[in-house]
Amino acid sequence: MSALTTTKQKIPRIPAGDRQCASYGPDMLQYLLPVTMLPDQPNKPQTLRYENDTRSLPRIWKAYNTEYSQPPELNAETIKTLQEADIIMIATLLPNYSPDYVESLLSYARPGSLKVLCPQGYLRHIAGDGLVVPREFVEAAALVPLFDLVIYSEEDHPQAFKLAQQWAQLADSAAMIIVTEGQRGASFVNKAGVQHVATQPLAPHEILDSVGCGDVFDAAVAYAYYQSHDLVQAVSAANEAAGRKLRTAATVQVS
Repeated sequence: MSALTTTKQKIPRIPAGDRQCASYGPDMLQYLLPVTMLPDQPNKPQTLRYENDTRSLPRIWKAYNTEYSQPPELNAETIKTLQEADIIMIATLLPNYSPDYVESLLSYARPGSLKVLCPQGYLRHIAGDGLVVPREFVEAAALVPLFDLVIYSEEDHPQAFKLAQQWAQLADSAAMIIVTEGQRGASFVNKAGVQHVATQPLAPHEILDSVGCGDVFDAAVAYAYYQSHDLVQAVSAANEAAGRKLRTAATVQVS
């Protein structure tokens, strides 16, 4: 499910208004966390779904129901949410958020809000059989300068760091590009160069569930950076959060 996520803070360290703006079907309802969804009822027959097979490396991805994954409608409720948000995260799982659409969304962001792009969808092409293969992020020059942080994994593209260095040097961009590196931690890239932030590797027996670990990292680094404006501290906090996720067994009950 591609999503536009917003967060509003009341006091430091207390999340007060997380909202997910996405197209989704009734098949998604059993998985939803206690956050506000926009729209508040399913608006598609089915939800975009990924099959992620990590039994071998590189992992094998397949995508299903792609025809139902249109970008969220920019209506009065969505606009109000954007205007009130402290953090705006755009995390599309398909390359179907055009630069014009994203620019329109962000035109409603209040001054001082943190704008975060998780560009995984722009790095994926869905073949006819649903197989996910690498795609060039041809929209990068138009999109990256619109954001404060861009976060993705080294697994998302064969030349993840080369891309990060190219995007960091865009003339009209001040974005920090964060590339996660699994057990090695993460690095951030800007015009000054590359800085690595290590993490404590886990033994194989300590890893109980890796699903969603990258999503936890993305949310944690955005939240911590909004609070501190210290990227080393934010990446360290996100590494710790991702580690806790790896050590936590899944508890979602599916009927």
